[in-house]
Order: sequence, then C-alpha cells, then structure tokens
Amino acid sequence: MKKSGQYSWQKWGLAATLALSVTAGVVGMTGVTAQGTVTTYGLKAGKPYNGTKLRFLICCLGAGQFAQLSKLTGEGSEFQQLTGISAQWEDSPYGGLQEKILIEATTGTTYDAVAWVDAWGEAFKQYMLPLNDRIKADNINLKDYPSAYLQAASDKDGNIVGMPFRGHPLVMFYRKDVFKELKLQVPKTWQELIRTAGTIQQKKPGMTGVSMMYGAVSGQNLFNWTSMLWGNGGDILDANNRPIFNNARGVKATQTYIDVLRKYKVTSPASTTYGEPESSTEILQGRAAMWVGWWWYWARFSDPKATAADVLGNVGFAPAPGWAGADKAPKTYALVWPAGIFKNSKNPDAAWEFIKYISNTEVQKKVASNRSDLSVADNTIVTFSGMRDAKVNAANAGIPAVGAEVLKTARTLPRVKTWAEIQGVLEVGINQMSNGADVKVTLDRMAKDVDEVQKRAGYYK
Repeated sequence: MKKSGQYSWQKWGLAATLALSVTAGVVGMTGVTAQGTVTTYGLKAGKPYNGTKLRFLICCLGAGQFAQLSKLTGEGSEFQQLTGISAQWEDSPYGGLQEKILIEATTGTTYDAVAWVDAWGEAFKQYMLPLNDRIKADNINLKDYPSAYLQAASDKDGNIVGMPFRGHPLVMFYRKDVFKELKLQVPKTWQELIRTAGTIQQKKPGMTGVSMMYGAVSGQNLFNWTSMLWGNGGDILDANNRPIFNNARGVKATQTYIDVLRKYKVTSPASTTYGEPESSTEILQGRAAMWVGWWWYWARFSDPKATAADVLGNVGFAPAPGWAGADKAPKTYALVWPAGIFKNSKNPDAAWEFIKYISNTEVQKKVASNRSDLSVADNTIVTFSGMRDAKVNAANAGIPAVGAEVLKTARTLPRVKTWAEIQGVLEVGINQMSNGADVKVTLDRMAKDVDEVQKRAGYYK
C-alpha cells in the first residue's frame, strides 16, 4: 500500500503537518487491535459488578466513534468480558436529546449514564454525580485533557461531573492541489483567509473561495463567529454574565464575519441557509476551496464514498485561523461531549467502570486508529497523549497532532444555565445580519434580549 504525502509525526511541528493529506483507504487500514486488560484500561479486577446491565443515554450512533464504542461495550464485547458489565446505548434523536436528559436528571430512573453537548450542562449538572474522588482514587491524569474540555465538564463549585469522551477542535480544511497550482500560502488569520478566498475565485471561476455557515441551525453559525469574536479580544458575556458582544470589538469581529458573505462575496450566497452538513458538502464535492469546521470531518474527506473524485486525496488541513494583529495563539471553540453518571443511577460504581473505559486513552486510540471500515472511521480522541500518538496519526494523516496544537488555547462557551436561550438569540441575529440586517443595530437588539434573559434567570438585577 502506497502512502501519499510526507509524514513527520515524530516532530509534532505544525509546519510538518500543515500540508498532510492521504488517499482514502490507502493508509492505516489497521483494524481494531487485540483485547486489552483491566490493567490496561484502569478497571477493577475480579468483576465485582458482574451481570450489571447499564443504560447509556446518548444520540447519534451513526457517528463512527459512537458506533465503534457501542460495540466495544455491549453484549459479548471486550468491556463485558473484562468486567461482566454490558451497556445499552440509547440512540435518541439529537433534536430531543437535551430535553430528554433534563427530564431523566430531574425525575427519571431509567438511565445510569449520559453524554451531553458541553453548553447544555449547566441546566442539569446539579443532578450529576461528582467524580473528583473517583478520579483521584483511580489516578486519572487530568493534565492529559485540554483545559476547555475539563471546564465544560465541571460544575460551578469545581466538581468534575463528566469525563470528556468525544471532543472537537476547529481546523481549516483546504484544497491542497488548488493552493499548489496558484502558489498560495495557507492562511493563518481570517483576514488572510478572506484575501486568499478572493484570489481563488478570481483565478478559478466556478469555485467558491471558502464555504461558510450562517443558517440558524442548532447554533452552528456561532462556531466561526465566536472564533473571530474571541480572536479580536471580545467575548459573549463578561465576568458578571452580562452581554458584551455588542461592544466595539464585538462589532468589528461580527462585521468581518458578515463581510465574508456580503462585502467580499467569497462564499456561496446560499450559505445564509447552511449549517454544518451543507457547508462541509461544498468542499467535499469540490465546489469550495476552504472550510473551517470540526476535525472529525477528516474521516469523510478521506472516504471515497463521500468525497468527489477530484477532491479525494487533495484535502489538506491546518489550525483554524486566528485574528490579524493578535499577540496570542488563536482562541477557538473546543466542543466536547462529557459522559457522566446520574445521581439517581442504581448502578453508579458499574457506571464509573463504563465511563473510565469509554474515556480511556488506550480504548480511544484503538478506535481512532481503526480504519478497517471507513463507514465508521473516526479520528476523534480527547487526550493530548492520544492526539500525539504515532499510530493514531499514521491512521489519520497527522490531523490529531494538529488538533492538539489547536486545543492548547481553545476555550468553551459560557457556562450559564441560560445558554439555550442565549444561543437562540445569537443564531437568529447572526442569520438576520447575513441576510442584510445592520450589524450594530442588530447586535444591540440581541444584547438587550440576552440582558433580559440573564435578569430573569437571576444573574443580576
């Protein structure tokens, strides 16, 4: 099997990994490795919870990582052979998962463990079992996890209530062949990206410079906006949880975000309706030259069933852009799914064994390096040691190492119980601005709406 590209994973330098690409199905067809041991995964010996059947509340088993882990923990699985415990993974629809978690947390006894999207957590963390003592007893190295992931998994008192087990940094995907043909440098800032996108559109008629997402779809139009906002020194809320995204820094960042579409016209006019699936498809199908999104899309870009023939093997990646003039590394959104145990679980100790297993670096390395079935291939991994592992990088063209660099300075969304309401205000307002509403006027109105939300919630008077 022949490799495509030059690999320098031993050095972990960004310069060595920026232009890595791989022909799908050619590299890293390793398959799942042999079974580990209780010692390998930090599990209890002797099967003290033998026969326990756990129920895990989650969605989206179509995600490769979830699909693999569900098989590794169900009936007849490696996890059951080692512990005597099996886990049934619920496959709830994503759209109703947040409400279902809250109902279960407050009134239910059906599920033992749960995974949630970071920003949802403040609404139900008080109903989750604190894990600090268990983490200490099992000598789990928390320094191996990005700080943004741990912050999102902790409550207001500093109790960790979930172990990170699926997480994503933002990366920039780009057409390596187009950049080579036009002799372009990979952009490091949003301002460079806009100029580069303009050059591509001038010299490659019919190709969009960059694919963007402005549609009001589950908060997906906030991913790149927050990166620009934080990069320019702005923020969504201040230390007292008051909205400040409409100050001068926020206006400038937001105007730049909207200008990509309306002033510079270097993205598709249809992006006003795009969420993550639509915007990623633009580069997957060869209609766009760049896209900033979650790193797990690498598996799709290297899958011949999902990617256009002229795109396959020609996608490179780099850290998500920063902000021109910023004196620090880019601060981008690090999305994470923590997995925790409901306080009303009847099997908390067995559930902890399960949480340890699915978040264990060795288990995650096994999953992330498995490319024997491209339909469930997934480069997702949550620890720095896992992201820098040679085998994991060999199977994924080096993108895990790039993700590790991004996550050093990434951050999480505001940890407030009102986030669902705030997100609704923000995503609708951004969509309105993308359709022509005045930026400053709209931001001021949005800030007023968020201010009312925060007052009603008792954050201030």
